Amino acid sequence: MFIVGFSGGPQYSEINDEFEKLSPLYFHDAAAAIVQNGNPIFAIEEERLTRQKHTNRFPALAIRASIDVARCSIDEIEKFAFFFSETFFDADLAKESAILGLEKREGVRDILTKNISRALGADIDRQKIEFVRHHHAHAAGTYLASGFPEALILVVDGNGESESLSIFSGVNGKINEVHSYPVRVSLGYFYRYATQLLGFSNFDEYKVMGLAPYGQPHRYFGLVSELYKFNADGSYDLDIARLGDIAYNLGVLGRAEPRTREWERKANFAAAIQQLLEVVIIDILSWWQSKLDLKHLCLAGGVAQNCVMNGVIAETKIFEKIFVHPSSHDAGAALGAAIYTASRQKSATASFAVPYTPLLGPKLPQNDDIRREIEAWEGGMSIVECDDIFEAAADKIAQGKIIGWARGRSEFGPRALGNRSILGDPRPRENWQRINLAIKQRESFRPFAPAVLAEDFEAYFIPLPSNPNMDHMVFVARVREEKRAELGAVTHVNGTARVQVVTKSANPDFWRLISAFKKKTGCPVLLNTSFNNRYEPIVEDVADAIRTYLTTDLDCLFVGDNMAEKSVDIRSLIATYSLKLSDAAWMEEITTVKHQRAVLRRAPSYNRELTNWQLARYLREFGGEFSLVAHLMDSIATSDRDKLTDEVFVLWRERFIDVRPERVAHLI
Repeated sequence: MFIVGFSGGPQYSEINDEFEKLSPLYFHDAAAAIVQNGNPIFAIEEERLTRQKHTNRFPALAIRASIDVARCSIDEIEKFAFFFSETFFDADLAKESAILGLEKREGVRDILTKNISRALGADIDRQKIEFVRHHHAHAAGTYLASGFPEALILVVDGNGESESLSIFSGVNGKINEVHSYPVRVSLGYFYRYATQLLGFSNFDEYKVMGLAPYGQPHRYFGLVSELYKFNADGSYDLDIARLGDIAYNLGVLGRAEPRTREWERKANFAAAIQQLLEVVIIDILSWWQSKLDLKHLCLAGGVAQNCVMNGVIAETKIFEKIFVHPSSHDAGAALGAAIYTASRQKSATASFAVPYTPLLGPKLPQNDDIRREIEAWEGGMSIVECDDIFEAAADKIAQGKIIGWARGRSEFGPRALGNRSILGDPRPRENWQRINLAIKQRESFRPFAPAVLAEDFEAYFIPLPSNPNMDHMVFVARVREEKRAELGAVTHVNGTARVQVVTKSANPDFWRLISAFKKKTGCPVLLNTSFNNRYEPIVEDVADAIRTYLTTDLDCLFVGDNMAEKSVDIRSLIATYSLKLSDAAWMEEITTVKHQRAVLRRAPSYNRELTNWQLARYLREFGGEFSLVAHLMDSIATSDRDKLTDEVFVLWRERFIDVRPERVAHLI
């Protein structure tokens, strides 16, 4: 029995449909997953395939990939489980359509049936669509992944249908909703509002979490805590609207340069917001644990991605064991919807014997295919022969190199756990700034995670109580004081780190790489961050890895059993490559290409030195595609060619265009 779960909006990614104007926050983080007899066998976020971060488009590519990997026929799919209820989705889409002046002609069931049929190239029965309440999907996903026979389940996010926080009990494979809290006191919306007040963008809540340790929470906690009251009956009040007045009076609105007085105020505000979140969650969990007397805790929902909060929960020792789902965001609810639907089938039986693995994505192709893609960039990069890929990678890292590492199946979720990672030496503190600024191209205050061998974890970090799942990078723990100087690149300003504990059984290849590094240096830790730059999702396939490697300052690339290095500055070869508008982006200036397969409304962060963007005019004139960049060069003055080369590189780096060797242009 196969069940496909999916999340995402009603827009179909391959047509210019009537819902094109919906907000990017509308049913974001599209994904699809497939389970067989209740067991996950594949899951992937749509963003990994379309290259649009947090896409809310219908997950057509992800659904197709799920069925392809499962090698099942469409007739073998018993249900397609969606991550929200039908009545809620219908009402919400009608409301949004009215606001945007759109005409919603069909019910959501018909829209989704049509989209699935179009994605699969075959008509499906509309009764195969199963709608699952949002928090039920989250709850089932985390509980059945935990392996706990019984648990208190907390789901906390912006909102489900009419709730923002839900309490469930899980017993012997079945979940039961106990209580829910209304959207008006949403902790997800509270934290998002604080994120916006601080000048960050949608989906930037993790930046507030990273900024908070630079501040002193007591400076502003008295003010923000006045917004909150916990009541004797287990309910609570939270005046979210008044947070804006507090932020205005404190002078923390908008962006500020690091280490300035304004930035310090913002850090203090972020610290107070983070502390209030922790206080509310601990109050709720303490109250419900005393009422239900459940010894284990499962967490899911977008707020459960706050790994600092998770660490605080573990330190309270309220629970004997804690499991936080590594895909707690809405993409994870796609898998949860499938698991929930499977668990309710009459023939379903709960099994806690198989540990959950987030390595559910596509695997890399055969080694010969990987080599051919690398070799296509002849002149720009080349394969370096090595006897042992793990020894070679460990040696490069020990020499101070920063590497891109892609191997095996990709991770499902927002964390790179050693299969699609950027890796470096965790010891030199300068690696922190180098990776942030030159490779990830992001804010300098953002921390990196240490990946440590399980057998060496306690020598470097203080274990958290409550036996949490430390192997998924979802908890912050304290670095031992005597080890903080040694781990300069992964120890945050307050002496903590978002730790990933690597076991040989869960990820033998990553464990082997860290072990090789330990053998060379004596350090059983690697700096681990996701393999991407700030403009794109985590890399998925070989082409993604090459693109990110060539457009950042990464020193080496390891894909499968292959090591590659750059031969020259890639800019010097741009004129010899083919150029095409990227499927992942659309420049507002280019008005003639609205029917690109995927449309993402964002403007390039134009480099001030490149004030006259000629490339946009050329792409508009020629329809967005050239066999060679050299054809562009021939049409402009010699004095403008260096400038055009810079334009091509910047837009390639920011994923508005794609640049490929001519010999693989047909693969685009």
